[in-house]
Amino acid sequence: MKKRIFLLLPMIFCVGWLHAQTTNDLLNLLIENKTISQEKADSLRADFSIRQQASLPDKKIRIDLEMRPRTEYRNGYSQIPNDTTVGTAFVNQRTRLGVNFVWDNRIALQFTLQDARVWGSVDPRSQNGTVNVFEAYAEPTLFPGFSMRIGRQKLIYDNQRLFAENDWRSTGVSHDAVVLKYATSRLTTDLVLAFNQTSERLFGTGYYPSGWTNYKSLGMSFLKFNVTPNWILTSMQTADGYQVTGKDEKINYRFTNGGRLEYTSGSLYLTLAGYYQWGHNKSGQVLDAWYLQPEIKYNVTMLFSIRAGAELFSGGNTQFPTGMDKSFVPLYGVVHRFNGSMDIIGTFPTDLGGAGLVNPYLFLIQTLGKKSELRCDFHLFSNKEDFFKSGKKYDRYLGFENDWTYTYKPNSFTTLMAGVSWADVSETLAFIKKAGTGSASHTPFWSFVSVSFKPQILNYLFK
Repeated sequence: MKKRIFLLLPMIFCVGWLHAQTTNDLLNLLIENKTISQEKADSLRADFSIRQQASLPDKKIRIDLEMRPRTEYRNGYSQIPNDTTVGTAFVNQRTRLGVNFVWDNRIALQFTLQDARVWGSVDPRSQNGTVNVFEAYAEPTLFPGFSMRIGRQKLIYDNQRLFAENDWRSTGVSHDAVVLKYATSRLTTDLVLAFNQTSERLFGTGYYPSGWTNYKSLGMSFLKFNVTPNWILTSMQTADGYQVTGKDEKINYRFTNGGRLEYTSGSLYLTLAGYYQWGHNKSGQVLDAWYLQPEIKYNVTMLFSIRAGAELFSGGNTQFPTGMDKSFVPLYGVVHRFNGSMDIIGTFPTDLGGAGLVNPYLFLIQTLGKKSELRCDFHLFSNKEDFFKSGKKYDRYLGFENDWTYTYKPNSFTTLMAGVSWADVSETLAFIKKAGTGSASHTPFWSFVSVSFKPQILNYLFK
């Protein structure tokens, strides 16, 4: 008997090396024929599992490519048209090449090159390059569940209202930061730390980026906890600091504290997010602002769902300014998906005149088979507080927007999107946007067609 078992073992492991299920079937057959005992079969399974794990590659390299050309027609996107404006059309394209390397649970590396441009905007004969580094980070694992990501990276948290990749933007958004990451089966928590400088310095810490504004320092703590299978609690605490012009060592710190509560049960999803903002804004004014977002989502059928909710941004008294800033700013989050695809309200608090925002919304999402989806969004905009200018009181109603988006995915790496949006704007919004250069008698209109190719051109495992 022992000799028979000894002769069978090499065959079992050779076949099992090719397919684990085959090994399991052979062992079950030997048990049925009473060639070996159940205990011996279990021992062989354990031995095989150990050998199989030892044979698995512990290094993986992946190369991803993205090409996303997008054609747009704008006649009211982001800015309200008037009698002298005419529509415009163009094609922009984003190209990314990303390399990802993972070595077991020891370290992960990501390097992504990006080129973003409008067709025809760059002379192809020019020697001035347009390629830049979108991501470049290393993430060593310090101990199981705990790692540290260092370098240029995307900061994506919660529903992306405060920290987002901003994927709609051709360039996207990444940050130079250190992120301490810890995760278990129920808890995820990150600590983000960043400090920016204009250049390598010999003395002083003045930070004055040319042509754009950015925080000098950033600290953010994120925590997500699965309280029960139905309830999820999210917490986010942020402090970002901006350099005071002419005072290199003085920083205006803005603090944002809050979180989100989520409930899921079958087809029903409920959530409530709330944040309080205090400290000082970029200009040094004292901050006292808040934000709320209640939402309900219900899957009516397997193919049709409804999302309804509202965003509420606090605002100040524009008739009798107190010198205190009451306007909430959604930090570094995405705007495109929350306040309408046309981004007419996209710069806070400028596009609201400092009077806050009430934005109830309704999203209808219809799945059309396995590869396509049709979505229809409705937004209603109004100031939360009365807006006054030169003693005149303006109506709180700002406007209405309707967005239609069709998405088709013929395969795993191709996505085709087409959209049409229009808006009805009030005299209040037309006046606030760029001090009245737009006209409420015109209907803002915007459409786009984009195709995204994201093939994985290499995914190699090796020892």
